[in-house]
Amino acid sequence: MAAATSHPESVRAVDGCLARAKETRERALACRGYVGERVRRELREARDVVRADLTQPTGRIHRLEVLARLAAEERALDDHNRRTHEQARADVYESLRRLRRCATSDELVNRAPGALREACGFTRVMISRAQGTRWFPARIDVVDGVDADADAFQRFAAGTEIPLAHMLLETEMVRRRKPVIVEDAARDPRTYKPLIRVTQCTSYVAAPIMPSRRVIGFLHADRLGQTVPVAPEDRDGLSLFAAHFGVLLARVVLAERIERQGSELRTELHGAVARLEALSDARIELGDHTPAVRPSAAGPAALPAPRRDALLTPREREVFQLVASGATNRAVASELVLSQETVKNHVSSILRKLGATSRAQAVVRYLELAADEPRRPNR
Repeated sequence: MAAATSHPESVRAVDGCLARAKETRERALACRGYVGERVRRELREARDVVRADLTQPTGRIHRLEVLARLAAEERALDDHNRRTHEQARADVYESLRRLRRCATSDELVNRAPGALREACGFTRVMISRAQGTRWFPARIDVVDGVDADADAFQRFAAGTEIPLAHMLLETEMVRRRKPVIVEDAARDPRTYKPLIRVTQCTSYVAAPIMPSRRVIGFLHADRLGQTVPVAPEDRDGLSLFAAHFGVLLARVVLAERIERQGSELRTELHGAVARLEALSDARIELGDHTPAVRPSAAGPAALPAPRRDALLTPREREVFQLVASGATNRAVASELVLSQETVKNHVSSILRKLGATSRAQAVVRYLELAADEPRRPNR
């Protein structure tokens, strides 16, 4: 009878482990969080201890019952994390569907942190932009009730340029193009400590924003104020959102560029039509039939106009192709790995050579030169 009622110290410790696991699972359920690896590891260690005690001659039935309880709790944790992760994925896709309604890239960037926070259950989400060898915190979205000084962050972000230095996690994301998870932000040597102090962050996940192969920004998220830390599943949900958000942002920016370029071209073409109509309506005078001679530096004799390819240097043609697509000097500099000042000089040279005063006019002039060129005979 004594053997049947014995309760060794190891089994009592397991009871405490089971109680903590259940409590953690209930807290995670309340905040749409995940049960972390630490709790699972404790359950596995407790299971190993109980299994080792099965060799004892007494209390074997009780230990088998405890093993069954441990196995049931492990299954409950796995089921909770799986269901939470599936729901987060569904919510991420739904949030992206709503973001597609954004009319401008600015609206899209401003709404993205809040959409991600609501989809994955985070308490804070920060969006940053990366440019050259620097990255810039831009905006942070915080859930109501979290003790976080948003004004302090805005003051910090207003004048902060963080270098993409060696061993910094953000530098690693630029190079490897993969999301990261930080379990101890204060002690991790790869975190940017001034930002950690301002945000009071303890653990976080982050992912790069990549419309193409180039990283243009980051998304950071944490669970400040919740009783569970970030988990690998949080990193996966954030990475899913960041990947689709990058594609969505590229689509909106491209639409804006096309609209802007089209508006400039319509303005230039409208001016060209007006000038042609003015020439057509002008009075005809004696001598007006004399053909106009295109100015040439070669002398009074009219020489053939230079071909487009000879007019611009190879580098100027590369710059012009990007400019004609609506790219800014900054975008051209990033794409061709040039300084913005060099791009500005190239653009000035292109406008001068084409006799244009604006980018749109340069495009029109370039097309006019194409129309003037004699067609090559088919061979």
